[in-house]
Amino acid sequence: MGITYARVDGPPVNWRGCRVFDCDTGAEVKDVLEVNAAEGWLIRYVRDAGGQFVMTPDGQDILSERIEGRFRIVPPPT
Repeated sequence: MGITYARVDGPPVNWRGCRVFDCDTGAEVKDVLEVNAAEGWLIRYVRDAGGQFVMTPDGQDILSERIEGRFRIVPPPT
């Protein structure tokens, strides 16, 4: 079995090279902060239609969202 959980700054230690894919669409999911493929959820930053990060109402942080689905974590090439 491959990687089933990853988050920014680890685990795994080599997080920077990991890629996350939606198993239903085959599309890569960008801006992922944390993903649990075994439980079927991820947390990622939100972008607007123009590709810019969406800020929280107070303007202090980037807005994030939790998405449920089937995801696959691909480790970086060795």
